[in-house]
Amino acid sequence: MIRKHVESPADRLLIRKAEPRDAKKIIECMQSVMDEHIYFVSEYYLYTERGEQERLRNPDDLTLVASIGDRIPGVLTLQRGVYKKNRHTANLGIAVMNGYRHQGIGSDLIREALSWAEKSGIKKVNLEVFSTNVNAIEAYRKIGFIEEGTRKSQFIINGEYVDDILMTYWIDPNIAK
Repeated sequence: MIRKHVESPADRLLIRKAEPRDAKKIIECMQSVMDEHIYFVSEYYLYTERGEQERLRNPDDLTLVASIGDRIPGVLTLQRGVYKKNRHTANLGIAVMNGYRHQGIGSDLIREALSWAEKSGIKKVNLEVFSTNVNAIEAYRKIGFIEEGTRKSQFIINGEYVDDILMTYWIDPNIAK
């Protein structure tokens, strides 16, 4: 797992696989980002603490956390396709709390997830991002994600129509057509 200096020698960033005991702090992180109303479609996190603990036990999916001391300011999920026809793909979701952005935490989470995906036989990782989230789009591009499509005016955020950008990272670029 990745270790990275963040604030002081006592505060080290650790990217690690989430455990059921992390459920409450994962929910707090996710809800904190959702409360900003500009990064997620949902207004509230759907899982209870017990539901999150169960979700974390799914061996086909990956949840990573960025932990700094006892805090979890970043969460990433990779959900593998559930059908035979899409088992080679996974959908990525990520949240980094305000105050922890622009420090490379999201990029570290994604790189670790892509490494896991490759080892797990996943060939293609997909994500969706609001067109207004230009910092995230740029970060995804730097990592190697490409735009595969746009759903025009898919959302209304603060009274404005916003496009949904579909992005993909090809772990095996030879299968991209």
